[in-house]
Amino acid sequence: MKIDNWSYLYSFKIPSYKIKRIFHYFCISMEKNSIRVFDFKVLPIEVEVKELAFVKELPKLFRHPHRAAFYQIIWLSEGSAIFRIDFQKITIQANEILIISSGQVCEFDTISDYSGKIILFTSSFFSISELDTSFLHIAEILNPINLNKTVPISPTLAGSLIALLEEELERPTDYFQAEIAHSYLRAILLGAERCLTTAYPPVTDHIGRMFYNAVEKYFKENRNTEFYVNLLGINEKTLCKEVKKLTGKTPKVYIDSRTILEAKRLLAYSTLSVKEIGFELGFDEPTNFNKYFRKHTQITPIQFRNSTKR
Repeated sequence: MKIDNWSYLYSFKIPSYKIKRIFHYFCISMEKNSIRVFDFKVLPIEVEVKELAFVKELPKLFRHPHRAAFYQIIWLSEGSAIFRIDFQKITIQANEILIISSGQVCEFDTISDYSGKIILFTSSFFSISELDTSFLHIAEILNPINLNKTVPISPTLAGSLIALLEEELERPTDYFQAEIAHSYLRAILLGAERCLTTAYPPVTDHIGRMFYNAVEKYFKENRNTEFYVNLLGINEKTLCKEVKKLTGKTPKVYIDSRTILEAKRLLAYSTLSVKEIGFELGFDEPTNFNKYFRKHTQITPIQFRNSTKR
């Protein structure tokens, strides 16, 4: 359920002014007896840059296990830090980048002496094109085998690109801002990818990567797990195990999330009607698409489209 008051945060004895800062950046949600989830705060475009000092100002919140429903790029300009991600301790040094994927459970270092930046972005913001969506699925920096490996990066390159991204985000929102911010973010990710692939040769034959590629190709035609089981020639138990190990989701949940991502993209960035988008995604009847979209987002396609209008 959504937290509709601040009592949970007050239990950590966090000062009121800091609680307001948290709500400025995040929507915090949680299920009973579950790990806290940070959802991305609704902004004109879903990318943000902050000083890492923000994390250390709120130790009673960020040092505890939590999930973020978005990607986080951590760049240290000075010092070193130890983050705990999915039960693994990750040490990051100055002039290195660490990427935390959406859904990973993490605990931030709020004690060590370090400084730098943290970039937050959602998959829907980055996935403007099919190529961008594919990058999130096949990039070595997001490959489960290499996941959360720290990547050395030129301080000039990282510092310059992050500064440009910050400068752009500080400008008044206009028609060009999302594209420009996306370009800077993409350059940062590609820079990290280049450094990582030099040290670790790409892995292309993993069952999970094969599943990703198959979903990218066929999700508009088929959203049944059985289809992908037969296509890949493996049993359902093995597929479920491998995909869940990589993503934390079952194959069916992943397929549905990919479908919803495409629906949101078309609703936000195209002029197609809701009926046409439903047909584009393989739904025979508009009512079926509406029910499907509402089931997975709790709002209708029209409500989502209206929420994206400036």
